[in-house]
Amino acid sequence: MNLSEESTINLDSRRPRNKTETKCKSQSPQIKPQFTQYQLQHKKSKTKEKLAQKSEQLPNVTRKLNPKSTSFSKKRNQFKPASQDFCLKYYIGWGNNEALVKRIMSKRLQWKETTDSSSMLVNFKWQQSERGYRYERLIVSQNYKQLVNHFEHHKEISNKSYLIKNLSLYCEKHKLNVFDYTPLTFVIDFSDENCDYNITQFLKTYEQFAPKKPSSKQMLDVKRRLRGNFCNAYQREPISQFTKIQLNNTFLAEDSTYMWLLKPTFLNRGRGISIFDNLETLVKLVSEFQEGLKEKALNQKDESSGDDDIPKQVQSAQITKKDPNQNIKQQPSGQCIIKSHSFVIQKYIERPALINKRKFDIRVWGLITHDLDAYFFQEGYIRTSSEDFTYNIENTFVHLTNNAIQKYSQNYGQFEDGNQLSFKNYQDYLNSQNIKCNVQDLINKMKERIWMVFNSVKNKINFEDRKYCFEIFGFDFILDADLEVWLIEVNTNPCIEESSPLLKMYIPRMLDDAFKLTLDILFPPQHPLKQSLPQIYQLPQIKEEQHSDYPVVGYPNDENMWMLLGSLSDRKLKKKK
Repeated sequence: MNLSEESTINLDSRRPRNKTETKCKSQSPQIKPQFTQYQLQHKKSKTKEKLAQKSEQLPNVTRKLNPKSTSFSKKRNQFKPASQDFCLKYYIGWGNNEALVKRIMSKRLQWKETTDSSSMLVNFKWQQSERGYRYERLIVSQNYKQLVNHFEHHKEISNKSYLIKNLSLYCEKHKLNVFDYTPLTFVIDFSDENCDYNITQFLKTYEQFAPKKPSSKQMLDVKRRLRGNFCNAYQREPISQFTKIQLNNTFLAEDSTYMWLLKPTFLNRGRGISIFDNLETLVKLVSEFQEGLKEKALNQKDESSGDDDIPKQVQSAQITKKDPNQNIKQQPSGQCIIKSHSFVIQKYIERPALINKRKFDIRVWGLITHDLDAYFFQEGYIRTSSEDFTYNIENTFVHLTNNAIQKYSQNYGQFEDGNQLSFKNYQDYLNSQNIKCNVQDLINKMKERIWMVFNSVKNKINFEDRKYCFEIFGFDFILDADLEVWLIEVNTNPCIEESSPLLKMYIPRMLDDAFKLTLDILFPPQHPLKQSLPQIYQLPQIKEEQHSDYPVVGYPNDENMWMLLGSLSDRKLKKKK
């Protein structure tokens, strides 16, 4: 028997169904949905019973309460959203009067301080340097932003060598002479294989203006010894014709010793600056910096005397003559050793403008916002020396007017409070000396040079378009005897110490107004009552008149003292066109 026969027999052997069975079969599809619906209703009723049993076990707060009852108000307050959930977090690093920054931030009620600098959930960070900033990890989203107070490439202007390089390129492009705006400067970077050319240019320029011409043998010896400091193999400078430089007469004085400045490129506040008037001293200084030069640390003032204005005297049996820098000595602990392979050599202004026979310089502030808008703060201050001006290169207090150095002079504060003057004070001095000069004209020249500096790096300062960064820069200028303005350097992390009543008035306003152009734009201030209402937080803010908590004489409290110079963003310029 095969399979086909077997299947045939089985089919034939099946019992035929009767009409009753067929009728039930046809009705089965109608019975099944009714049964399924009944089963679902049964499950729902069981679920309601279980929920009711659980509700009896839950705390009373889940039950409906009478809104007028006291228990209801207690529970409502207990579960009210906490205001700190909507607070923004900020971190302030140590140093450079960080207490002032915290004081200004405390006025912004939606902000809360954190001490965790490593956290990525910090909306605003303020530090002395960019160390620790992970620019590539800055968070930008619709509901979360981060802001830091340094640009990733701020060294393009705050580093002395990069500053002169960028300014030179800018002036060359616009057919200007860079040394009409800044003193004659040479970059000597011993890690650069092309450094030999710069050394040759400096030595030829030095020889060109030297009162006593050095011999050819001496020049060759100096060049050979300087070449010995190269970190890598160097390329000898190509044979090219030397172009003689025209030097302004303000850099040369008849009774001067032919003074030059040597500055490490990465320091500020006067640190590491040395003055030399002969090539032998230059070679020695460069060699010491290469090996590691112990910085002359500033001694703390004698607290036991009760007089904060008189520095502590250092007794030494080795000092037989009166040392003008006797208050600048090595501290027994925490000595700082400066090592540098990169320098700028800058011509000293030998005919500077003086105030009561003392040298001075000018500090003003510039700002670049997160939108690359450039600003100039309308007030600055004059920093005076504590000693009468002479050509004695050994007396640091004569030549370096930084407050970080001058505050340790015995004469500090004897002539001006904190060795500082306002622009108005300087105008009054000029008038008293019958010198025809409008200080506002000098300020306008400083603004032009700051705008030039910012423009020279507009494509570099935020090359990767990091969001979000801003920075306040300190610009230092010097006036010569003809009252011409000279840019000396640009500082990141400018000093914000309130070392005089003048700075106690200027610096808080300067910082607060800068935050209004940056921090408060990205994170608009909220009314305290609206912090617990997120839906209102997202609505556009109505501009209200902002009154400063830090008044400055001569300026209204509702005016931002930062003056717009222009925009460095090409995108904004295209929109305006």
